[in-house]
Formats: sequence, structure tokens, C-alpha cells
Amino acid sequence: MLQGRKDLQQGGISERARRGVTQARSDAPPAGPQDAGDAALADGSEARHRPASHRACVCFVDVVGFSQMMQSDEDGTYRRWISLRSETLLPLLSDHGGILVNSTGDGVLVTFDRPADAARWVRDVQAESRRRRHGLMLRAALNYCRVLRDGDDVLGDGVNIAARLQEHAPAGGAIMTDAVCQRIADDPDLETRPLGSIALRKMKNPVIAFELVTDGRPAGAVASARASLPSIAVMPFTSGSGQEADRYFASGIVEDIVSRLSRLSDLTVISRSSTLAFANQPADPQSLAAVLGVRYLITGILRQSGSRYRLSAELLDTRNGEVLASLRRDFADADTFAVQDDIVEAALSHLLPGLRAAEWRRSLRKAPASFTVYDSYLRALDLIGSLEPGPFKEARAHLQNAMEGDPTFSPPFAWAARWHSLNVGQGWSGDATGDAEQAALLAQQAIRLDDLDARALATFGHVQAYMFGNFDTALAYLDRARQANPSSSTAWLLSSVTLSSLGRATEGIEAAERALRLSPFDPRLFQFYVFLGTVHYDAGNLRSAVKWLSMGLAENPRYTSGLRTLAVAQEALGDHDAARAAADRLLRLEPGFSLARYRRAHRLYSDPAHAELFCARLRQAGVPE
Repeated sequence: MLQGRKDLQQGGISERARRGVTQARSDAPPAGPQDAGDAALADGSEARHRPASHRACVCFVDVVGFSQMMQSDEDGTYRRWISLRSETLLPLLSDHGGILVNSTGDGVLVTFDRPADAARWVRDVQAESRRRRHGLMLRAALNYCRVLRDGDDVLGDGVNIAARLQEHAPAGGAIMTDAVCQRIADDPDLETRPLGSIALRKMKNPVIAFELVTDGRPAGAVASARASLPSIAVMPFTSGSGQEADRYFASGIVEDIVSRLSRLSDLTVISRSSTLAFANQPADPQSLAAVLGVRYLITGILRQSGSRYRLSAELLDTRNGEVLASLRRDFADADTFAVQDDIVEAALSHLLPGLRAAEWRRSLRKAPASFTVYDSYLRALDLIGSLEPGPFKEARAHLQNAMEGDPTFSPPFAWAARWHSLNVGQGWSGDATGDAEQAALLAQQAIRLDDLDARALATFGHVQAYMFGNFDTALAYLDRARQANPSSSTAWLLSSVTLSSLGRATEGIEAAERALRLSPFDPRLFQFYVFLGTVHYDAGNLRSAVKWLSMGLAENPRYTSGLRTLAVAQEALGDHDAARAAADRLLRLEPGFSLARYRRAHRLYSDPAHAELFCARLRQAGVPE
């Protein structure tokens, strides 16, 4: 049985290779003029034993997580690797003019005369391996360097660099040195992304590295944000009954979960085709994570009993096997498609917040100097949620760093728009008009970057309604947001108050309730409660309004929007003392607040009479004109 590739030793590629167990062709190119001195030795016997030297592109390819997979399924893993090697890697190697130097337990070492040929081979190997669905993920590393040939073997410092660099290659991708990148830079068929300087294990000097685009994604993006996005795979759900119809139903649920997760621009979601190979295969989370290159897994079991379904699902952190969130839910089989939608919504509403919380904790444990674009983005969201003036101002700086660090990453632009909206809403803006314009511009930029980003679409819609009074435009963008991602709690939440402002209070309540159902553990839960209280106020459900507004302010007493509406709702109920107490709290947080200033900065309702009634009740509660 083939075993996993041993770690490289100090002097070459492996013990096996040094013993001459290689399969290289004997037509190695002769030494170039720069190496002629190597053979011009006084001692003829020494010249016969000195290895020939020339320049070549060295490429290592191996299977990600091979050792773990062998432990879980030795025979199956072995067969899949042998099939992939013999049916894909080696035929393509011949097509591209490469030389097989060594075939180890879980990989190959090959050389090419031309770096462009090596890069094309790697790209085609990755594409074909994904298409054939062997259930294996490959990684590759390339270096153009001086190599020493000793019979069938290749040695040299450049070979060692390629081997060490491979440890940093993404699953399903390839990484290369600057020497390779320079020689393929003018090739229009090959695309690369800069990765910066990488320190290599047991190597004195770092190397400048680049990622080879092997998956058809557009190049040109800065790697810092995407490289650090949380990555997740949804594994095939097990059907408890074993019936074909139930397996089909479970497969549809997974497909829908993957589809909805894929609409989130701040997640890296592994395609369904990549996980199908693991259906009904026992494997531990660490092994699966190594193969798929992910941090988080969603697993599940679907059982049917009579006319009811039972779903059990878990979100796992693959680094330590911790269950971050779990779901146990029964569903009546009234309508198969409706049940599927309910299951997907329940799974995402319970599991996704667990992932968000885990990423938050991970980011906040880091020292500020280590922040990536994504970490800066997460830190900004935490500071925004505090609604404390100092941290809130700091959040804008983190968002700016994220936008500058990766100008193609849309979420920081959408949240920067929300920041400017909140800056006005909290009464901290010295230029409400300027903040409103900035909010609109940043939201539009987020949409240009990703026109399916539900958060960006909803934010632009909310800004148009709340700050400009363009309710028709707002509704169009909010509708687009909900269509782009029906599981976006932000899209439903921001839609709720706009619908309510248009006199569609019942729809507003339904939207706010759905938002809360989609994100019951949101770190900014206070906002969900306050929005729900606001739409109940608009519907005339005053006691429900006071209940939800009070719950929101208990979560975060600094949310001035909640205090304004609470004062108005209590005044409408005739509870003047409570209304005045809420207004006093508002004025302590925002000493410069006045009704005139409020009217200039906010557009509350499409009907001016409703807006005036709101202001009149604020005046009765003690707010100055």
C-alpha cells in the first residue's frame, strides 16, 4: 500500500527519490553555457560524479489531507488517487511536455523547460480533477530555478523552495514564486494574484509569491480579503430511511442551503459538486476540512416518520471539532416545497449566527497589527454595534482600511453606508446632508462591486427612504435585496420600516418578524427589536410597540431611534410620565436634539400628516422645537 509522502529531508526531495526510485525520462536537456564550468574539473573522476545543472520549472503536486483520508478510508482513497494520477495528471503531463521526476505516495514532482507549460499543466490538472469529481483536492507549487540532475533525481535549493512553498498553496489551487510569475506575465491565457511575501519553513529568506488562477474567477483582486473569509462546506445530508425519495429530498435541501449561503459576499462556500464524493462516507471533520480547505462544516440527518420530517443539523468548527450551533426540528409534510423552504430557513437561522459569532471571537482575539481586510471589517461591525461615540468613530477607520485593502470587496462599502446613516440617526453628524450623500455613494459603490449583495441593495434602499424620502426608489431596491437573498435578515429588517412608512404596516410587521426569525442570535439584536417596535407603533399596536422597543433598549440603551419611538408610543398611550422619562434619556444622549433639526435630517413617512403627528407627540413628551 502506498503511504503518504514523507517530509523533505535537508539535501533533496525525499529518501525514496535519493535511492533512485524515479520515473524521469532520460532526455534531460544538456547543461547551459552558464553551467559549463561545472564540468571543467581537473579531476576527471570528480567530473563524472558531479550532477548536471540547468534551469527548469519545478512543480510539486499532492493531495490535500491525504494522510487523514487514508486513515478514514484507506482502500477508497488509494484507488481514487491512482485513478486521478493515471487518468489525469500523467496524460496531461505528456500533452504539455513535462517530465515526471518522482511519483510519491500522495503526489508527483515534475519539471518543465518552460514555466508557461508548467502553469498550463497545473491549471488544466485542477480543472479536470474538479470535473471528474474524484473526491480529492490537489494543491501545487511552482518555482523556476537552477536544478541539479543526478541520474533520474533532481536536487537543489530551488527544489526545496518549491516543496516548502507548496505548504502554503490553497486546496484546489496553485502557488508560484516571482521567478515563475515574471516569465508568464505576458501570457494572456494565464492569470495570477499577488500574495505578498511568505516565510517558508526551515528557510532563511521569505519569497514573493503569487497564486495562479485555476478556477475561472476574475483576476485582479487583492488576496487579503478573500484569503481570510470564513470558508464553509455543506456536507450531503444523511437520509435516515434510506428511501430514494428521501435521499432526493435531502439532496434538494443541501442544494438550497449551498445556494443561499453562496449569495453572501462575506463567505467562501464550497460547491456542492466538491462535497458529493463524501456522501455516505465516514470521515472526521479534520479530514474533510483538510481535503476541502474549509474552516466550518454543516452536517445533517433527515428522517421521515409518516407525514412528518425531522431534521438534525450541526455547525462544526473543524479546527477543534466544536459544535458551534445545532438544530433539531420537526416539520409536517403538508407541502414538500414549503417544508424544504422551512427547513432551509430554520437551518440558516440557527447555524449561520453561530458561524458569525465564532468569526467575531476569532477576530477580536487578534492583535490590531495582525488585522487582515476581513478582520478589520469584523472589528468595525463590533464597534458600530456598541453605539458609543468613540468606538463608533473608530469603526469608520477600520472600514476605510478594509475598503482600501481590497477595493473589490463589497461588504465594507455597504457597512460604511450604514455607518453614515447611523451617524445621522444618533445625532453625531456635524453635516447631515454630507453624511446622507456619502451613505448613498458608498451603497452605490457596494452595488457596483456586487449587484447581488443583498446587504448593499437593502442599505441603499433604506438610505433613499430614511434620508431622502425617495420611497418608490427605496422600495425597488429593497425588493431587489429580498430577491437576491431571501435569507438576508438585513434585507427584511430594513424593508420593514420602509413598508411601514408607506402605510403598509401589516407587511412591515411581517418583514420585521421574518428578519428576527432569520437571525434570532444576531449581535445587534437590539436593532431588530426596535424596528419591530417601530412597525407595531405605525400599525397602532401601541402596547406591542412599547414591549419591543423596551426590549431593544434593554439590549442597547444608547440607540436613540428606539428612545424617540418609545417616547412617542408611550405618549400615544397616555403614559405621559414614561414618555417624558424616555425623552429625558434621549436628550441626555443627544443634548442638541430638536424637532427642527430632526425634520431636516429624517424622512419618516410618505404621508406628511403621519410625520407631523410623530413630531407633535415628541413635543408633548418634552422635546424642544
